[in-house]
Amino acid sequence: MPIERRRVLGVITGTVLVGATAVPGLVRALGDDEPAADGADKQNPPVQTIRVNSSTEKAGVMREFVNRYNDADRVVGKLRARVVLDTVTSGAMKNTLASGVRNPPPPHVWLPTSSMWLRLLEYEGHGDLLTKPAEVSSIARSTLVIAMPQLVAKALANHGARLDTWADVLALAQSGWSAYGRQNWGKFLLGRDNAETSTSGLAATVATYVAAPGDLTEERLDDPEVVSFVHGIESSAGPYGNEAVEFMQKIYEAEEAQAASTYRPFIDAIVIQEQMVYLYNRGAPSGDPARMSKGRRPRNPLRTVYPKDGTLELDHPFVVLASANEDQRSVAEDFRAFLTEDEQQRRLAELGFRSRDSAAQPTAQLVEALGTPENQRLTFVPIPDGKLLTAMLDSWDNVKRRARVLLVLDVSDSMNDTVPDPNTAEDSTKLELVKPAAKRALDLLDDDDEVGLWTFSSNPPHTEEMPIRRVGDIREQLKSRVQGLTADGNTALYQTADDASRLMQESADPERINAIVLLSDGQNTEPYPGGPKALLAKLNPQGKDTSVRIFTVPYGHADNADIDTLAQIAKLTKAAQYDATDPLDVNDAFVRVFRNFG
Repeated sequence: MPIERRRVLGVITGTVLVGATAVPGLVRALGDDEPAADGADKQNPPVQTIRVNSSTEKAGVMREFVNRYNDADRVVGKLRARVVLDTVTSGAMKNTLASGVRNPPPPHVWLPTSSMWLRLLEYEGHGDLLTKPAEVSSIARSTLVIAMPQLVAKALANHGARLDTWADVLALAQSGWSAYGRQNWGKFLLGRDNAETSTSGLAATVATYVAAPGDLTEERLDDPEVVSFVHGIESSAGPYGNEAVEFMQKIYEAEEAQAASTYRPFIDAIVIQEQMVYLYNRGAPSGDPARMSKGRRPRNPLRTVYPKDGTLELDHPFVVLASANEDQRSVAEDFRAFLTEDEQQRRLAELGFRSRDSAAQPTAQLVEALGTPENQRLTFVPIPDGKLLTAMLDSWDNVKRRARVLLVLDVSDSMNDTVPDPNTAEDSTKLELVKPAAKRALDLLDDDDEVGLWTFSSNPPHTEEMPIRRVGDIREQLKSRVQGLTADGNTALYQTADDASRLMQESADPERINAIVLLSDGQNTEPYPGGPKALLAKLNPQGKDTSVRIFTVPYGHADNADIDTLAQIAKLTKAAQYDATDPLDVNDAFVRVFRNFG
């Protein structure tokens, strides 16, 4: 079950195309498997294209490299080489490859953040997707760190405390901020990505298990001492991030928006790749190098910690997949050689990566930007094999923080509008598209999570379709209730958001991730005293921690949709907004939302 669930998490359509799709002046482009013609025009050789998929955190620099490579008009043998680039998180691509989905077709070259995904892929029985012998080499390296906003580090230092180890994270999770003179900050909040789709999430899981008491073996994963250590750290986690670049952008925006008088860190610490901290402090939290500038540098930069009881080297492998034919492998090898040339390697160092030969020693750029000791010599924990990695993920699935989620769906009359779909013979209504997306989202929750369902329209503003209960006890019943939903009436969006927040705040479980998922396809039409300004004032945590996140999903193309209000609701409550303004994207939006819950 856990492996199948991970595959579901990873199979998402709509990867972002960031490479050029045409090269001016070329006579023709060969199909993926079309061989070069003998005796081809030497002045205008045929084109061989390879599809390259990169992890999202290095999408910006890979876009630069792909454009530079294509502009060079490199010729490999009798072929003009060309690269098209897609990006998706490493775990999501691993899960997609393992799922057998071949639409769109798999890439010819894969650039994940860590070889751990290759080990998992092989252990799951999909080693045949890799060329034999596997053509793997690093194009860069980085390291896993714990990053803290500068004011958090100062708050700890003012009380003679430090955060140097995973054991320190556990102590903070257990004590909260009251022990350090910051009672208004509440509990200690650790940010980390989902271990099933993100490399920093997977690496954080490995590092915490390695740091747990005793020698790490598969048999000891269920040892009460190990479980207590890892669960204790996980108890401080907020919603699990979808991917590093999204998480860092949210931290940046929240930090910049806060006034000093009401400051409460968006997150107290985040487990992340060192290179992302470098970009964050240079003003590019989204990972786009073009955003780096002195004017965008954060007022509250991040400070890095290299946990003494466990950190990992992230090796950024260049992997040629078995989907590549002989010509494509030749182009792939040329592209790999291009990436290792001095000019590209200098650019990677400028963006916070370490040497592709070893991450043990920092670059001059890291010493200057992050204050990394020039004489630093890191010792990394060994990367587990695929069997132990799989066992760790299965164990993490049992000890991670559980979720308590209220799903709130718009069933106003506009949800009866039909949606043109070029892929089907008969168009569906917006509500009919939401139903399978919501049911699939329920499958992404664990049995021990809790979930409830509200719908809203008007007269009454909202209806409790199912009270919050343990998922394993009501999953099928709730799916049946979703399937039977009908749409009618107006849109009491503001009153419903207010009531849902009050219910969840009053019944919040401090041991769980407490969240609302709110989907609306239009604008509030029902009376609400004070309008959106009053609603936002009620939802504003006023510098204190918010225990209930409201994730919003604006749905459909309605001109009057309350997209801005929904975005502000998500931002105020330290959640996120997921775009489904194209109704055909609602399934992907729901998958991305529910990844926050593990």
